[in-house]
Amino acid sequence: MENNEAEKTIMVCLSASPTCRRVIHAAARMAEAASLPLTGIYIGKNTDSAALLNNISYAMSFHASICRIDSSDVALQISEYARKMNVSDLFIGSSAPTGLFPVRKPFSQQLAELLPDIDIHVIPDAKVSPFPEIRMKTSGSGGSLRDILLLTAVMAAATLLSYWFYGSPYSNANIITIYILAVLVTSVLTAHVRYGIIAALLYILLFNYLFIEPRFSLLVYDPEYMVTYFVTIVAALITSSLAARMKNVAHQFAENAYQAKVLLETSNQLQQANNSTEIMRITCRQLVILIQRTLVCYTVSSGVPGDQELFRYPGSNADDYDLQKETEAVLWTTENNHHSGAFTDRFPSCRFRYLSVYSSDRTYGVIGVDMKKGALSEFENSLLLSIISECAMALDNEQKEKARQDAEIMAGNEHFRASLLRSVSHDLRTPLTSIYGNAETLITSGQNLAEADRHLIYEDIYDESVWLSEQMENILTVTKLESDSTLNMSVENVRDIIEESLRHIDRHHNDRITVDDIDDFLFIYADTKLIIQVLINLISNAIRHTPDGTDIRISARREEGLVWISVADSGPGIPDEEKENIFGLFYTGSHSVSDSQRSLGIGLNMCRAIMEKHGQQIVVEDNIPNGSVFRISLEAKEVAPL
Repeated sequence: MENNEAEKTIMVCLSASPTCRRVIHAAARMAEAASLPLTGIYIGKNTDSAALLNNISYAMSFHASICRIDSSDVALQISEYARKMNVSDLFIGSSAPTGLFPVRKPFSQQLAELLPDIDIHVIPDAKVSPFPEIRMKTSGSGGSLRDILLLTAVMAAATLLSYWFYGSPYSNANIITIYILAVLVTSVLTAHVRYGIIAALLYILLFNYLFIEPRFSLLVYDPEYMVTYFVTIVAALITSSLAARMKNVAHQFAENAYQAKVLLETSNQLQQANNSTEIMRITCRQLVILIQRTLVCYTVSSGVPGDQELFRYPGSNADDYDLQKETEAVLWTTENNHHSGAFTDRFPSCRFRYLSVYSSDRTYGVIGVDMKKGALSEFENSLLLSIISECAMALDNEQKEKARQDAEIMAGNEHFRASLLRSVSHDLRTPLTSIYGNAETLITSGQNLAEADRHLIYEDIYDESVWLSEQMENILTVTKLESDSTLNMSVENVRDIIEESLRHIDRHHNDRITVDDIDDFLFIYADTKLIIQVLINLISNAIRHTPDGTDIRISARREEGLVWISVADSGPGIPDEEKENIFGLFYTGSHSVSDSQRSLGIGLNMCRAIMEKHGQQIVVEDNIPNGSVFRISLEAKEVAPL
């Protein structure tokens, strides 16, 4: 079924009425004509009625999914469920009047007022009795016994207190007040209106038998007492009805508040999840706690359910589940984004009921609920669907965030490639042109040049080649850092690293470089090749951007578990406004500092990236009185002397 069709559904109200089949048949015909799913809903926890079970089976023969609700306000609960299920058409049987003098609106009219946007189809029964069966709903098993005991205790206490007043000098009119109070207390404390009426009848019988002359008989000589009895019964009926309604409203508010709290808590947990797998696990753990049933979860990848993960409710036996037999139901739910398994028309013999976690364009997973304990209540089903919707929304957000991050990375990579290509094409043209021109001069007229002139040309070609080699090495390193974050860490001697770096520096400038005395047992833990390249860049920058004849000093010292290696020059220095920018990619500056003289602007950025991968720092400071100092920190290591 396509997604736009699954957005709507047709619902039919099921009952034990013999003519309910006509209602089911009418709803099924419309569902088939409109190609919409059919949902049957019935009221009550017990399904002992054979007629109701037969009607449920008849609805399932039309591929209807079945749901049960429990509420004293049936119309309100049906309307709420209809909104949640996005019902377009609702089918019900005609409602009989609720007594000889009905005061409540017909059931169909109540639904019409609660569901103004839904088409309600009322199918008349073949025979409607004006005296319908009266059904009393208790709060649960054991509720009747509690109410009977409460009724007995209240009336007994009222009778004992009335006996005291009867023998006291106080007016016997207080006895009527005591019994009326007992009736009102019973109406408020018990779960059904029947107990208030019974209390009123007991009051009439007890008061008339024990306290009205002639005593110990049920004769009434004073007609005023008949008015009192009538008023008491009416008061009990009204009080009981109001109390029952208030209890139901309080119960609904409690359920709604609990559901809102659960959804908020689940939403907060889902927002803190790091990936789709964690989102699915949080959802399943929350559902296990809330509906107290075992769940199984399948993560769907490329339209195929992956390995199952079982979330057992405490006390259940892991060996009690044979999920291999239910693979077809999982596959069907994955493909159709509709529930299957227990209590549905698809694979009803399964132990689990399977629901799809999906959005408009993809299926993320399938969650199965153990239905061995029976069908879910309307409240449990509402929680289940709400949390699964929250899960799908969180997975959607996670996918969107991942797509956004991927797009940012791709945009950054494209920007990097474009900038690198632009810099390379511009800045490499000058040394290549110089090499090409000098080489052409040597080829065409080298024999006519003096030896000193030829030597200068050789030096120019060499210098340009060294610069090109340095820049290409930087480009390769930057590319590697972008694609590979692993470091080849080892323990190395600081003096050896500095000496290896100086071997790659132009030998014509060795007389400008001074290395301070460094401890032979000063060791660092780092990627040696990358640190050597950092030092090469720092020393080359110091040579390139300081006047000939100025000194460059390299030193190293240990401070609190770190080794700081410094490259200091005595050149013109770096202005303060430039210091914050010189480590930026492709930054060449406006002064003759850093990478600004014939530079691609990637050397110092590469140095910072290397130090960040080591979890260390690179800083630039003023060298007093003149020049700049670049310092890098590295992890110190102790190595015992041999």
